[in-house]
Amino acid sequence: MLEGERRRTVAARIGVTALNLLFPGLGLFRIGRWKSGICFVAAPFILVGLITFGLGFCLFSYAAVLIAATLAISAIAAIFVVAMVLTWRHGKMRRPARWWSQWYVIVALWLIAGLLFNQAADVSRRMYRLFYAPSGGMAPTLLEGDKFVVDTGWRGPPERGMPVLFQGAGSARIYRIAAVAGDRIAIRNGVPIINGVAAQWRPRGIQAKDGADDGRLWAERLPGEAKSHFILKSEPTPFDDLSEVVVPKGHFFVLGDNRDRSADSRVPVEALGVGMVRESSVIGRPRSIYWSQAHDRIGRRLD
Repeated sequence: MLEGERRRTVAARIGVTALNLLFPGLGLFRIGRWKSGICFVAAPFILVGLITFGLGFCLFSYAAVLIAATLAISAIAAIFVVAMVLTWRHGKMRRPARWWSQWYVIVALWLIAGLLFNQAADVSRRMYRLFYAPSGGMAPTLLEGDKFVVDTGWRGPPERGMPVLFQGAGSARIYRIAAVAGDRIAIRNGVPIINGVAAQWRPRGIQAKDGADDGRLWAERLPGEAKSHFILKSEPTPFDDLSEVVVPKGHFFVLGDNRDRSADSRVPVEALGVGMVRESSVIGRPRSIYWSQAHDRIGRRLD
C-alpha cells in the first residue's frame, strides 16, 4: 500500500462505479484515472457521429439493418459496462485526491458532458431524422408503415420528380415535386402537363396499391426529370383533370405516386389537401428506406 492510500469499502466502490451510469467515464475520473475517463466520456460522441454518418449513406439490406442495430446496441452497452468494470477493478484503493477527481469537478464534468451530448444529438437530428409513411399515398415508392431517413439539412433547390417531406396542415407530408415556381401545370386524364409538355407514361403491369387493392403500375417521367419513377393509377377520379395554373414564387406543386389516393396539390387545403406548398415548409429530402415489412424494400433509395 502506497503512502496516503486506504482501502475503499464495498459501498464506496459501488458508489464510484455507479457514477458511470450518469455518464460513462465519470467513475474513472473519480478514482483518478483521467486518461481512461476521457476516452469513455468521448465514446458516446463518437458513436453519435458514426450513426449520423451511417444514416447519410444507408444503403442497407434487411440483414445489414439487423447487424447495424445489433452493433449499435452492443456498442452502447459496452461503453457503460466496460467503464463500470474498469472503475470497479481499479477502485479498490482510495488515493490522495487530485483536482480532477474532486466531487465538484465530477459534477461539473457531468453537467458539461450532458449539455454537449444534447447539443451533439440535436445536430444529428438537424442533419438526419427518421420518419414513417402513415398512409399509402406514395405507393409504390413508399408503402404504408415504411420507415425512411430524411436529410433535414437539405434546402433545395427543388427539382421536378424529387420526393420532399414538408409540414402540412397538422402533420408532415411526403409527396413528389411535379412543378416548381414559375411553371405552368395542368392535368389531363391524370397525366401532368408542365409548361405545355406532357409527362411520359409507360405501362408496367399490375401491382397492389396498398396491400388491399390492385392498381395499374406506370413508369412516369416528368418533363425535365432525370429518370422515371413508378406511380399507381387505376380508376378515374375528380382530380384527373386540372385547369392550367402557375406555381407562385416560393412554392411548388406536388403529386402523390398513388394518384387515386393522394391528397396532394390537386386538393385544396379546405378539402384536407395541401394546395401549393411553400418552400419554407420543407422539412427535408427523403433519402432511403431503412425499415419495411417487405424486407426486400430496405435500403431502397428515394432520391
